[in-house]
Amino acid sequence: MRQRSSSTHAFRAHAFVAVATVVLLLAAAVADARNVGTGRGWRSTRYGRTGAEITAEGRYLSASGGGHTGDRNVDPGPGFGFGLMWGISDNIALEGRLLQTDHTTADEEHGWDINLLHVGPRYTFFTENKFQPFVGAGWAKMTIERDTSYSEGGSFERYTGYAWYAAVGVDYIHSSAWSFFVRGDYTKGGYGYQTIGLEGDSIDPPLKGECIAVSLGLSYRIPAW
Repeated sequence: MRQRSSSTHAFRAHAFVAVATVVLLLAAAVADARNVGTGRGWRSTRYGRTGAEITAEGRYLSASGGGHTGDRNVDPGPGFGFGLMWGISDNIALEGRLLQTDHTTADEEHGWDINLLHVGPRYTFFTENKFQPFVGAGWAKMTIERDTSYSEGGSFERYTGYAWYAAVGVDYIHSSAWSFFVRGDYTKGGYGYQTIGLEGDSIDPPLKGECIAVSLGLSYRIPAW
């Protein structure tokens, strides 16, 4: 069994925030139940007033170029994510998402973690039913890392860089507060900095990397304040 100190700590930190998000969603459900029967429509209150949405999602990611380089091709892997979205008009919102997936390489058992931070706008197309498609794009920070220093006498490796992303998806509006979504994301950029053990250095030219992911998730809209 492999041991990963830094990756394990990062996973635990992300898992803690994810659990906290779920707890918040459950607490919000209790508060939302008090609003049943008030007559508030699901469409008019989605982005029409100042407010935010908390999201939690499960995702499946496939990385090309190993997430960074040809000799680190990784198999597709599962993960999770959470985020915050702020509506600024009936159609336009700004979102930020923190995402993590776990992978192995195609020819060995070494584990890699791919972490993505997405920040950008999204546009929702209102329809006459509860299925609302959306598109988005923005800036991304991407990191791929592993730690084999304990289990195999290797070293800690991390590659970090910046990228852009594009997204397309569909929301299913369950109520004025709750919605479900499915979305696909494409992220492409370059890794310009590496850390091997305790030593860090820039990479010039940056190592290219790209990935495609599909997510299923749940969103809760916080009432206006």
